[in-house]
Amino acid sequence: MNGISFRTLIVITPKDAERLLGLYPRLVENIKYGPVCFVSGEGVGQVLDRVPELQGKVEWINESDIIPFDDVHALIKKRMEHILAGRELPRGVTGWYYQQFLKMQYAFMCEDEYYMVWDGDTIPCKVVNMFQEESGKPYLDMKHEYHAEYFETMGRILPGFGKVIERSFVSEHMLFRTDIMRSLIQDIEKNEAIPGTKFWEKIINAIPEEKIQDSSFSEFETYGTYVALRFQSVYKLREWHSFRQGGNFFSIDTISDRDFTWLSKDFDAISFEKGHEVREDNANLFDNPYYQEKLTPKQMLQAAQMEYKEGYKEVWADDPNAAKANTTSGGFSMSADVVPEDRLKYLDKNTYMIYEKLGDDLKDKNINQAFLCYENAEYLCDDTAEKERITRKKDGLKESGNVAVNKAAIIILSYNNTYYLQRCIESIYTNCNPETYMLVVFENGSKDGTREWLAQWGNDHDEALVILNEENLGFSVGNNVACDYLPEGYDVFYLNNDTRVPANALFWMRMALYSSEEIGAVGAVQNYSEGDQLLNVRFDAPEQYVEFGASNNVPMDNPMEEQSKLCGFAMLVRREAYEKSGGFDPRFTPGYLEDDDLSLKIRDDGYKLVVCHNSYIYHVGSQSFIKRHDVRQLFEEHRKILISKWGFDATRYAVLSENELKYINELEEKGYKKDDHFSIVHIGCGCGNMLGRIHFMYPNADVYGVEENDDVRRFAISCIKVVKSVEQLPMELGKFDLVAQNLG
Repeated sequence: MNGISFRTLIVITPKDAERLLGLYPRLVENIKYGPVCFVSGEGVGQVLDRVPELQGKVEWINESDIIPFDDVHALIKKRMEHILAGRELPRGVTGWYYQQFLKMQYAFMCEDEYYMVWDGDTIPCKVVNMFQEESGKPYLDMKHEYHAEYFETMGRILPGFGKVIERSFVSEHMLFRTDIMRSLIQDIEKNEAIPGTKFWEKIINAIPEEKIQDSSFSEFETYGTYVALRFQSVYKLREWHSFRQGGNFFSIDTISDRDFTWLSKDFDAISFEKGHEVREDNANLFDNPYYQEKLTPKQMLQAAQMEYKEGYKEVWADDPNAAKANTTSGGFSMSADVVPEDRLKYLDKNTYMIYEKLGDDLKDKNINQAFLCYENAEYLCDDTAEKERITRKKDGLKESGNVAVNKAAIIILSYNNTYYLQRCIESIYTNCNPETYMLVVFENGSKDGTREWLAQWGNDHDEALVILNEENLGFSVGNNVACDYLPEGYDVFYLNNDTRVPANALFWMRMALYSSEEIGAVGAVQNYSEGDQLLNVRFDAPEQYVEFGASNNVPMDNPMEEQSKLCGFAMLVRREAYEKSGGFDPRFTPGYLEDDDLSLKIRDDGYKLVVCHNSYIYHVGSQSFIKRHDVRQLFEEHRKILISKWGFDATRYAVLSENELKYINELEEKGYKKDDHFSIVHIGCGCGNMLGRIHFMYPNADVYGVEENDDVRRFAISCIKVVKSVEQLPMELGKFDLVAQNLG
């Protein structure tokens, strides 16, 4: 078909081949791209030889020539030795993973551009067409299913990867492009954070031992997601329908040509899974000519599924509950609802005492911060009497008339990725005091069902402001429009929809903002960023990052670091500073460097910017822009706007370079301690980001910078002394303890 030829692999055991042997001529007849190749151990060849119609149309590959089963079995057994406690590992546990590894590894044996894998218990109802007629592009077939553990494992072997669309790539077959599969395997093998050399070793080692028996990997979901994020223009997506419960209604021995013709109206294939059998109450239904004349296969199955209490349900895109179908729980919840957890999940029940004590210490120093502390202590306290006592303290400050604290308006732009948005909202509702914020979600023209979910969720949550916009306005304009809806008395908190807010993260950002009226905006630290706001931690699953955040977001002696710009992923802006800046410049639509520009505008209005090191927020990162092909072009175009607007390249002069980060790290290696007194000058310091980090880490150091560019020097951070030339320094270069230059 279409002049394209490739092999179709069926990985199967001899016993299963024997069970379905009578239907394999139909399978071979409907797959017309080339030989059907059975991958198995010894014995399958003899089984296939018994069917004359298969002669010359099927091949056999010994599975051991691809990957030896015993190698995989030994590794899984070693990983599970504590659970097995001397018992033998069932071969079926290994088999689940082994058959997937065989399908992947075959890419290095394949000489064709493509190869297809097909489940041995699934029979096509009609001729299989794997390429779109108009474009010639191959299909990735989709179903409605979700298995959480697949994505947990994926996130470990391919950091940053996660579910990207509502539907699932798990069907009974997949057409692999050989070079993409090779690339996927190579990327897995490059992950040095996981033990092992071969891709399958890393996959097994990435799964917690207690989860190995839970079918915690899918080659289909992994390959499909990899394509969606890296090669999205290669394939066309198509909804695929197979009658997965077919074995409960049709017998392998009696299903007829008439049945297949009828089924083909709504189904591409039918499966006869091991263990399925036609029960008495299911007999003479789907294979009954009378019913086949009156009803379509879809209508019949939908009626039958109304009686299902459990098990897989086939759904179509027009089903109202399609998004909820076939969802299993695990470390990630794919619930269509937002379900807040216990706010003290990762906190001690007496944590509130820390914040009450901090409020007591601050009430005569900074009444705004003291109010915030009492407010947080009240929120975290579970004891009714204690809570009332703290409330009296808080209200007493408020009644003095000296407290001037805004609530935060959390602005989230929603664009596709329902799952990430749900988890983001869930984290806010779990970990942020509802008395301290208003949630504003601006739906920015999603096409994947997010809009429909959000519309329903918004109807049920009057406390949130949900704005449904039909077109994608981009990040800059979308945020500006969302802010137009804000009432008075709210600071602006820009928050990406692919984040999760751990305990006390928003609290500490507000504490930083209200530490001084000179501070115009505050940024959080994150796991995904440039060096300026990066807290370099790595875990296997998002929930571990949230747990880490709870342990990081605690009182610190010196949590604030002044910097020249902030990342917009989580940026809290004082309302007055926002009003003066006017928000994001629309010229940076759809996005990229708009946060650099806003930072410079806020600085130009006389405010400081600070990074709050005890506010950690988990960030998946690049979920919108990772799918674009013009990222580099966008970056360059917007960089030129920055230069034209401010007179210098902020992406060069207002950022920590790799050499500067290396220099900072070497200070500790040289023996410098936090409280040491020493002098340092940085020649060519730009806006002073490196010196700002050094001042944060070594507050007693005398820090000087030299920057000859007048435009750059105008934006130098305030906590350091920056001059135009070496001659203007207070002493000769030789008298400084440290001289840094030419760091780029």
